[in-house]
Parts: sequence; structure tokens; C-alpha cells
Amino acid sequence: MIELKLNKNETLKAENFKKLHKHNDVNKGAIGGHITYSFTPTSIGTAVTVECNICGKKENITDYDSW
Repeated sequence: MIELKLNKNETLKAENFKKLHKHNDVNKGAIGGHITYSFTPTSIGTAVTVECNICGKKENITDYDSW
């Protein structure tokens, strides 16, 4: 099993991103899954990107200081 986790700083950045992308006037589906997390492994760490599937905005929330 592969388990991918956000550290404290990445979690805070992800929560801020989600607050900015609530899109209350748009149908987000039954469970509200409009945010996608992408994990990209590299030789020195794992980069993390969040994306809003409604407006298409993306943000790299990687905590490079933890590498």
C-alpha cells in the first residue's frame, strides 16, 4: 500500500486554497469533490499540487523546506 500525506505546512496551504475555491453557486456533486490533489515523486521528495476542478486554478503547495 502506498500512503501519501501532507505535512502541517502543506495542510495549511491546502485548506487556504479550498477556502478560496468554495464556488458556492456551482454544483460540486453529491460529496463536493471539486479539489484534486496531485503527488509527484522526485528523487529528493514528493511535490504536491492542488487543483480546483471548477475554475481550473492550480497551486503548488509543496513544503520544499521539509526536503
